[in-house]
Amino acid sequence: MRLDQAANPMFAYHQTFHPRFGWLKKGFDAAVLDPGVFLADDATVRLGVGKNMVAAIRFWTTAFRVLDKYTLPDNARVTYSAPTPLGYALLDEQTGLDPYSEDLATLWILHWHLVSSVTDVPVWWSTFNSFTALEFSEQQLLEFVCDEVNTSSWTAPNVSSIEKDVDCLLHMYAPRAARARQGIDDLLDSPFRELRLIVDSPGKTGNFRFNRGPKPGLSADIIVYSCLDFMSRNEPDARTATVTHLTTDPGTPGRLLKLSEEAIHAAMVDLAGRMQGISVTSPAGAPQLAIEEDPKKLAAKLLASHYSRRNPGVVVPKSVAGDEARQLASPDDSGSRRETVSSSSSTKSGEQSLRVLRTTTGANRKKKAKA
Repeated sequence: MRLDQAANPMFAYHQTFHPRFGWLKKGFDAAVLDPGVFLADDATVRLGVGKNMVAAIRFWTTAFRVLDKYTLPDNARVTYSAPTPLGYALLDEQTGLDPYSEDLATLWILHWHLVSSVTDVPVWWSTFNSFTALEFSEQQLLEFVCDEVNTSSWTAPNVSSIEKDVDCLLHMYAPRAARARQGIDDLLDSPFRELRLIVDSPGKTGNFRFNRGPKPGLSADIIVYSCLDFMSRNEPDARTATVTHLTTDPGTPGRLLKLSEEAIHAAMVDLAGRMQGISVTSPAGAPQLAIEEDPKKLAAKLLASHYSRRNPGVVVPKSVAGDEARQLASPDDSGSRRETVSSSSSTKSGEQSLRVLRTTTGANRKKKAKA
């Protein structure tokens, strides 16, 4: 899979801000109340951040697939933001599995949906899917990504835009030495550093390496969930997938989560021992994941089972896997949250867009291309 097949040509849309603690929840909640919130004159007041951070929150909530963008039929130039089924499943205040991302599993799920295809962060895709260096510097990563972009079918962006993306990615995932231009919030306020996907290299100051061993919060549940989501979006009718395929092929959990065949196989064996509908078989000696029903349904049951250990009252979410989980939710996906909107909390345009959302299906909505 080429870069231009796996990603949209979007660079430096984050305004140089990596996602901070609480940003996804803040943006999600605001869009539930008013899909036009990011366009509102008082957006900075409502969200409690500066103008550039408003744009960054909008970008990240869309890139992580908890919000999706859409336009109204009578005005294709104005793009609104509204929750996806995945957003409701994870972040809804009343029914979400983990509204405040207290479980590291939630960060892993968000990471998976951020970087898996089709992604809005091509630099992230190139880094986690294609970059194979054992140890690397920021400059080496930049050069690799530039080569990847230049060999794609896209019009090459300014190198400075790719530099901003590489810098943002490393701020987001890797521990960073203090720099004169950084504040304390830059050093402490990235929840995704807790995943330890990228760590400092012990051999040379300023170098990094991917952590290919055990990682905090990356349980068997989340590994198998990512396998089921990959199958549902790439091989929806398949009921088996080999461990090698799920480890080495482009866009698979093995690449994007930095996992070995042994780790994926162990996760499958673990789940097969405690969840119906999942088994591990080895035809011709090649171990494979075997499932007995739609991978999307299994993925929803799996996440409900995982989060029920923290909250026994959770319900099986409607959609957490497959393309539909990452697209604009239908009115039925919103539960009672959509009906809590009052005229005092919505702009005129937000009220209009909510009426459209309540009376149309996803198939009839006019979706705007990524802007």
